[in-house]
Amino acid sequence: MYSFILQFLIMASLAAIIYLVARTIPRIDENVFSNPLKKSFFDGIIAKLPLEKIDLMVNNLFEKILRKFKIAVMKFDNILTRKLSGFKPAATIEKDSRPNIFENKISETGEIKKEEEIKL
Repeated sequence: MYSFILQFLIMASLAAIIYLVARTIPRIDENVFSNPLKKSFFDGIIAKLPLEKIDLMVNNLFEKILRKFKIAVMKFDNILTRKLSGFKPAATIEKDSRPNIFENKISETGEIKKEEEIKL
């Protein structure tokens, strides 16, 4: 199981690197190449594609997916909080027998005084 997690992380990071490289390719200036190559049939098809519009659509879709995922995570967090708060009253019914430093104080004469008596 541990090796599966490591392999998954490696593949996910590789996919992230490929995605980042693919996003930066359109930014490369074509004037860098001094010898223009002969255009093939596929170059003409790719040149006709509206890559900027496709990039904007992908960004919008990615943003919507992330927002929906955030809402799902927040709903899951609320469910877990409700479940955890359901356990809390069962544990607080029993009085804790351990000494609490804020509950009782010992005076100089050795008497135990409650905090309300000390304030008065």
